[in-house]
Amino acid sequence: MDIPQTVQFVDEAVCTKTGKHLNNLQRKIIAGILNRQKYADVAETYGYSDKHVKKVSHELLQVLSDIFGEQVKKSNLESVLERQINVNITLGNKNTNHNKNSVSIGSI
Repeated sequence: MDIPQTVQFVDEAVCTKTGKHLNNLQRKIIAGILNRQKYADVAETYGYSDKHVKKVSHELLQVLSDIFGEQVKKSNLESVLERQINVNITLGNKNTNHNKNSVSIGSI
């Protein structure tokens, strides 16, 4: 899983649903979880308190649960995101093929 692209995918999903982009800490938390870091490590690396990182992470995971329609936890974030990315790729391909068919039919 490419972490920068995955973080960007999450940012786009959050922005689509909430109208707000991820802030820097939220982006770092997602990357940290995907890198299997502990919250304490993320906090220390970026100069935040452990409590603050845990609080922001809990809120972010709740938002992602609402967006993706399933419970998202630190322990399952990677698998949820892999499924969501694959769904978007599959639907994107189907939509592309559907649009090609529509254009062909329309031009007959």
